[in-house]
Amino acid sequence: MLMLNALKTTWGRNRRVIDNFLSLSLVQFANYVAPLITLPYLFRVLGPSKFGLVELARAITVYFLMLTDYSFSLSATREISVCRDDPKRVSEIFSSVLVLRLLLVLASAAALTLIVLGLPKLRADGPVYYLSFGSVIGMWLFPVWLFQGLERMRFIAALNVTAKLLVVVCVFIFIRDADDYLYVPLLQSAGTIAVGLAGLILALFGFRVRFRLPSVVMLKHEFLDGWHLFISKMATTLYTTSNVVVLGLFTDNTFVAYYAAADKMVRAVQSLQLPLSQAIFPHIGRLAAQSERAAMTYARKILQLVAVVTLVTSIALLATAPLLARIVLGARSEGAVPVIQILSFLPLLGGLNNVLSIQIMVNFGLKKALARIVTAGGLLNIILAVLLVAPCKHTGVALASLTTEILVVAAMFSALHRSGLHVFAQPSGLRGTGSLDDR
Repeated sequence: MLMLNALKTTWGRNRRVIDNFLSLSLVQFANYVAPLITLPYLFRVLGPSKFGLVELARAITVYFLMLTDYSFSLSATREISVCRDDPKRVSEIFSSVLVLRLLLVLASAAALTLIVLGLPKLRADGPVYYLSFGSVIGMWLFPVWLFQGLERMRFIAALNVTAKLLVVVCVFIFIRDADDYLYVPLLQSAGTIAVGLAGLILALFGFRVRFRLPSVVMLKHEFLDGWHLFISKMATTLYTTSNVVVLGLFTDNTFVAYYAAADKMVRAVQSLQLPLSQAIFPHIGRLAAQSERAAMTYARKILQLVAVVTLVTSIALLATAPLLARIVLGARSEGAVPVIQILSFLPLLGGLNNVLSIQIMVNFGLKKALARIVTAGGLLNIILAVLLVAPCKHTGVALASLTTEILVVAAMFSALHRSGLHVFAQPSGLRGTGSLDDR
């Protein structure tokens, strides 16, 4: 009888992880495959110059998306997953995060204005940057961290897929030539805002969540709790998104177009692993709170799986780069081929990075060490990109990205080894409960 109950409990936990994985897979399909559907059309209709401009605006917007998200997608998700049976506590976290994100949206809007007005190269195309900023407002409204913490991901999957499909349809209807380039950020922002509003309404009326004006103490707690994770995420952005910005500032938009198109293809492939990451993060967090040994054993299995799958994926990308570029971009695809080839191993490195950093370092309390590693990596990428952009253009910044990712993954392995977390060996010396001290 006890064995039967144990099996039922284990199946119940795994079923929820599997359910979240499938739901998040659908979300990632919408987030990454939908833009890939429109990529060939937009590249051809807008031309490299206007397509590059739109992508530059999107890249700058990513900074503000990261700032507005802060680290709540991780810190708030983990908090809610631990106390999800306490509606009052969940409401407190929900309210605090919503208010903090609003303040960050306002700060982001002010910063965008200063940047656009302060840089002559951006000032002439101000509307495209402000229209892109609408996505920041949409992401503020959408409490995805709440759904993740409650492990109720079916809802956001349905919302995301519906909105993305509508945006794709509208792109083909309303964008007919290069002069329609402003419709691209407008449609993307409109879709994000629609999903955000729907998600917020669902949270308030579909769950036992109530908005209450949070105290200053609560706001301070939520802000400080996520500080090191925020530094890590922003630093990561320095070597994932900043290359497009560097190209936009130091070259013309054509090079931006080739790099951004190649990067979109590689990142779309890399994103296929994200649903697994988001689905298992709260699960490993709960395991780590109960038994470090069990959490590390589970994380090790995930790492092995991710390493094998992403290695095969990276090799396939390298081999098919010319064909892939020609299919997606058409006759003017030559400029994107070397970038795809250089970035082809990012799925492998990104997969290792995610498991080592998010699944292990965050859940085992190594947030400070993680922040130091990715901050150093982000700064290194900026330095390398600036040094290589003049002589090598888009291939130079691609090399900067690959080099940085290799060094970051190596540093994470080293940090875990120094902390006694040997990811390729059976755990020894781990305590039965609790978590490692942040170091």
